[in-house]
Amino acid sequence: MFSYPFMVRAIIAGIITGALAGFIGVFVVLRKMSFYANAIAHASLSGVALGFFLSVDPFLSAMAVGSLVSLGIGYLFHKTSLFMDTVIGIFLPVSMAIGIILFGLTRGYKPELITYLFGSILSVSLSNLLLSSVVGIVFLIFAIIVFKDMTMISFDEECAKARGINVTLIDTFFLIFLSLIVVIGTKTVGIVLISALIVIPAASARLISRSFKEMIIYSVVFGVISSFFGLTISYYTNLPSGATIV
Repeated sequence: MFSYPFMVRAIIAGIITGALAGFIGVFVVLRKMSFYANAIAHASLSGVALGFFLSVDPFLSAMAVGSLVSLGIGYLFHKTSLFMDTVIGIFLPVSMAIGIILFGLTRGYKPELITYLFGSILSVSLSNLLLSSVVGIVFLIFAIIVFKDMTMISFDEECAKARGINVTLIDTFFLIFLSLIVVIGTKTVGIVLISALIVIPAASARLISRSFKEMIIYSVVFGVISSFFGLTISYYTNLPSGATIV
């Protein structure tokens, strides 16, 4: 299995994705943002479609669109009287509709579409792997710098504001990184199931952990294990990697 370069790339990308998803998933679960991650994942479909339509790298266009949608949801939620589930209910179908329209306008066969929807061990290129690594490193630096503030915001946002923490700024970067991690995961897990890799390890970790630090450790371990064994099963059974990972 490890004698094939594509499989090595997929395993490394899967481990990176699993670790990042497991870590950020803790904050997603604590802040009750599970459907937020799902909305970003489905919204990235329009980014992929835009990439095919403009003949640019769908991976990059999905990152750009995912980040914009993520910030758009956050802005509309904080600046209007609409509840989060309502805002997500607006953005999710609209962004998917735009994606479907763009796919319809794109001429020719689009063989990569299925890999973005359900993930594929063959779809991870060297450039994708390098970009994923860069995002992971930058996010790790960000998380180390604002870890205490993010933790405070996750448990008590009002208290964080009262202590002078710039909640808006941290939230903005958090949402951008969440969208980037979601898009990174579409290569191995797929748009349809990436939100599960963010939510399930963190939710499982919360059930068995006795402290916040334990929850983070368990969640990251669960994410990495799921990715590794899921990709291994996908390799030997020729099944979509997204389903086997989840």
